[in-house]
Amino acid sequence: MRIAIISDVHGNLTALEAVLADIDPESVDALICLGDLAFKGPQPAECIRRIRELGIPCLHGNTDVALVMAAGRKPRRPLPEGFSLPDPLPPSLAWPLAQLSDADVEYLAGLPFSHRLEADGQTVLFVHASPQDAMTGIAPTMGPDEIRPLLREERADWIIAGHVHQAYAFRFEGRWLANPGAVGFSLDGDGRAAYAVLDTARSRFELRRVAYDVDAAVAAARERGFYADPDRYGQALRAGTWPADL
Repeated sequence: MRIAIISDVHGNLTALEAVLADIDPESVDALICLGDLAFKGPQPAECIRRIRELGIPCLHGNTDVALVMAAGRKPRRPLPEGFSLPDPLPPSLAWPLAQLSDADVEYLAGLPFSHRLEADGQTVLFVHASPQDAMTGIAPTMGPDEIRPLLREERADWIIAGHVHQAYAFRFEGRWLANPGAVGFSLDGDGRAAYAVLDTARSRFELRRVAYDVDAAVAAARERGFYADPDRYGQALRAGTWPADL
């Protein structure tokens, strides 16, 4: 089975459309999204609408949960102890929330935490960040003692997560840990959009990058009155980094 995996769209419809166009529907059997659809991008509602139009199964990411909470809704799954939203909401949360309809929030509130499938004798677990929760990610720089508690003794052959915006695949204590990277904005110094294709029959995780029209994303930010300066937004997209104050 060949499964295309996207994650961390972050309101960047231009990048999302480029990735969807790059995925050949005749060469994959399924497509799944690991969440973070709307936060920190100029077209949050449009990204949600596109995922829904195509019927792509999607998990909830940490920023999806934050938007649901900002809308006054209770998350479906318990959050890490002590987690709360800032008061007042920062522009990065308040702006996308103002763009979403009640139906958009309802959709985000209903997204599941995980998805599991069996194919070619392989068990694959999809989550946004880790089996621990949607907010604690697995980074390739972590040591074994940091990773092990996040897996919660999961027995899957593959644990595939997003969240950290860095693509990777490596073996860890008898299983594969993998990340498709981010569609909406990268954090690995490569400004192209990222996704991956898992081939369960061959136990192969193919990392892919897609160039897209950053100028179009910047134009969308300017047209929509995006909360952040459009030019700085474009600089971050091109650099594959994200300033702390953006």
